[in-house]
Amino acid sequence: MAFSSDHIYTTGTYLSNKPTWDDEGAPAKAEMINRILNANKIQPATVVEVGCGAGGILKTLSRLNTGIRELRGYDISPDAITLADKKQDSRLTFFNLDFANSAEPGGDVLLLIDVVEHIDDYYGFLGKIHGRSKYVVFHIPLDLSARNILKPHTMLLQRELVGHLHFFTKDIVEWALKDTGFTIIDWVYIKPLLDIEPAKSFRAYVKKTLRNISFAINKDLSAKLWGGYSMMILAK
Repeated sequence: MAFSSDHIYTTGTYLSNKPTWDDEGAPAKAEMINRILNANKIQPATVVEVGCGAGGILKTLSRLNTGIRELRGYDISPDAITLADKKQDSRLTFFNLDFANSAEPGGDVLLLIDVVEHIDDYYGFLGKIHGRSKYVVFHIPLDLSARNILKPHTMLLQRELVGHLHFFTKDIVEWALKDTGFTIIDWVYIKPLLDIEPAKSFRAYVKKTLRNISFAINKDLSAKLWGGYSMMILAK
């Protein structure tokens, strides 16, 4: 049977696995997006998010940056848009639509937050997205690490629970963006919550301490060894 990356999102499977659509993490991601835009002196009038989920990122971003006049969110999942519609206001609207295969305008900044890893033909997808807006902000998890290669069930869990079809390192992300015509302007590593939040056990405390020491010494090596990090990227 042929596999479709759309299936998990259009049949209620993802909603069953993630009833909140992971919207609780949206405020932190919106703050990171706002930070990288401000750091590069980008003040968009229009922001478009592809794969907007429950809409929390755009809702938070609209509060953080009142200079944005229009925010639009697109998702192929009717379940996601049902959740997102509750957040609509005069500046913020949502659409149950496949943006990449539409003629919809892309705005000044296009957001692809935790999207690329879910797309079966992500090279084709990136090719369709390129040029649709002046800037693109990506958030891409770096699931491919030495630890996860030794414990492949962790990647299988990501695949089955949340639909991660592709697993990336920093190098693979950079190659893919370059191959599909993007130029990276700025980027930062994003730490996982286990490296930030208070440890719930002594074992977790030791793990957190070792990871943070490793990251302080060599960020690239730490990401390749331990995994769990992600990249926030500003490109054009």
